Amino acid sequence: MIRFYKPTLKRKDMDSVLQTMVDEKIGPGEKVLSFMQAYSDTVKAASSSSYRTYPDCLESALRMAGAVEGTKVAVSPLSPFVYRDVISRIGAQIVYVDVEKENGCPKEDIVVQSGAEILLLYENYGTLPVKYNEQTTFAEPCDYGTVKVIEDISESIGSRMKDESYAGLIGQYVVCAFEEDSVVSAGGGAAVAAKNEALATLRARRPSKYVKMPDLNAALGMVQLVNLEANSIKRREIVKVYQQSLSKTRHKQFGLSFLGFESNCSGFAVQLDSKPDEAIKFGAKHDVPIKMAFEDCLVKGYDGDPFEAFPIAASYYYRTVCFPVYPFLKGSEMDMVSKVISHLP
Repeated sequence: MIRFYKPTLKRKDMDSVLQTMVDEKIGPGEKVLSFMQAYSDTVKAASSSSYRTYPDCLESALRMAGAVEGTKVAVSPLSPFVYRDVISRIGAQIVYVDVEKENGCPKEDIVVQSGAEILLLYENYGTLPVKYNEQTTFAEPCDYGTVKVIEDISESIGSRMKDESYAGLIGQYVVCAFEEDSVVSAGGGAAVAAKNEALATLRARRPSKYVKMPDLNAALGMVQLVNLEANSIKRREIVKVYQQSLSKTRHKQFGLSFLGFESNCSGFAVQLDSKPDEAIKFGAKHDVPIKMAFEDCLVKGYDGDPFEAFPIAASYYYRTVCFPVYPFLKGSEMDMVSKVISHLP
């Protein structure tokens, strides 16, 4: 069977890590500083800090934004389940906000009316918080009012809307995970960047050496970040083939479809007009792995009726599946996946 995911590790990625070992500098050091500068440049921020774990990074970002016990933090139900653990660790209160159909991000009006002080914004499968303005007939970034935004671009880093919107544009703090299966992988760890008035807060909360990302991880992440656009181009080519196959069915792709939108194509998620179990079994029959797109999101831990609380997100949760998309996917494997997509039950 085709592997669902394979890290994009080339010889030069390995050489970079090996050189770090040869230099006998494997703890937090110059490599981390270079990696964080490159990350800051990518999201157009003044500065950033690295962390050994994604949860530590999320907690630090929330505390920088002012989260304390009782603070209301708005989240999309399609956000990673780890959000619940991190927010609970602080003692803050989760406020679930349903998503827009067109972009899969929290609805602006509900966020503003929720009483939340912070929005922890996750951008699934390369999508961006962009909306269509009927008056100007242009796409523009969502406006969450005075709510502080922590933008998590773990799945959207590199996505952009022409030159107007990009992953990391609207967040005062911009978080990104660098796990094994992340768009940019350092084999683990994460970073948070700060903009404008948030910069002073970030500089006052620099993590200790026991929390910072080691140089070994940063060396790998640096090469991956440099190759972000090249890898995105390869994934876009694969997704374009998938989209042609999907157009032959009654099913729809998840995420933005605006003219001029360039996704990083971190994944290919499809909202089915049928039972996901049937599609998953059909794929397995032809050696093509198909997974539930949001199997590890906050909906699974919700204590109540999700269709009553957030109907759009619930529909995505129960009906959306995803397919293998990575630069090392062979042409023959891509053709197999494409054929399965075009014949989805």
